[in-house]
Amino acid sequence: MLNKFNKLRRSVTRRLIPRDAHSSLRMWLVGPWEDKTPELITNFDAQPVLVLAPHPDDEVIGPGGAIRHHILAGAPVTVAILTDGRWGGYNGDGSLVDRRKDESRRAAEIIGTSPPRFFDAPDGNLVETPDLVARLTQLFTEKTPKYIYLPALTDLHPDHWSTNRLLSAVLPKLPTPIFQNLIIRGYEVWSPTLANCCVDITSTVDAKQKAINVFVSQTSADDYTAASLGLNRYRSLQHLHGRGYAEAFMQMTPEEFSDLYQAASLRHEPK
Repeated sequence: MLNKFNKLRRSVTRRLIPRDAHSSLRMWLVGPWEDKTPELITNFDAQPVLVLAPHPDDEVIGPGGAIRHHILAGAPVTVAILTDGRWGGYNGDGSLVDRRKDESRRAAEIIGTSPPRFFDAPDGNLVETPDLVARLTQLFTEKTPKYIYLPALTDLHPDHWSTNRLLSAVLPKLPTPIFQNLIIRGYEVWSPTLANCCVDITSTVDAKQKAINVFVSQTSADDYTAASLGLNRYRSLQHLHGRGYAEAFMQMTPEEFSDLYQAASLRHEPK
């Protein structure tokens, strides 16, 4: 009965919030979690991991330290780069797409994952086409992941939001055993999230820093290394007293993700 009441409460609240309210507000009001310090994840197992990255480098800037922990625990990790990244910097010689792919491959070697899968959707125009949804569904079926990492629902970048739209389209198509086993973790890139868990990456931050630094096509214009590690340093305050580095995540079950996705999607509907 209480669970039904909470679902009704979230449904009513979702519609009462002004449509132009920031998605973080919607997450806080309709989210299933309590107001408390994010839980510190200390145990990593060998279950398969799938990382959804809208662009080459998101897979490292966001969850790179946590992914290294999964690797050290013996987990097979698959990275899916969704767009070709063609608008991420100078491309006067037409080689940016290939350069960014090479950078992601080198970053994968540093973190320890297998070479990324490249889906080559248009950068800046990532949409859930039937072909892309089918290819991602096949990847899920092939890899049977337990953990999914993707940009948090509150991320303001359009392609990052579209990655969540893709996951929302894929989830109903998954076999029940895969769906029921999933743990979804939204990571931070362009926007801090409402975190309910975090990972101490102090022991893996060197690998993360080295991996970010290989993205010369990106770091030559913007200091992503300093920005990312600065956020990770800030996130260490709650459990490490600022004496280390941590990555923060919005962790959800598939059902929780679907509820929160619906709340966040109102902000993206035409007015």
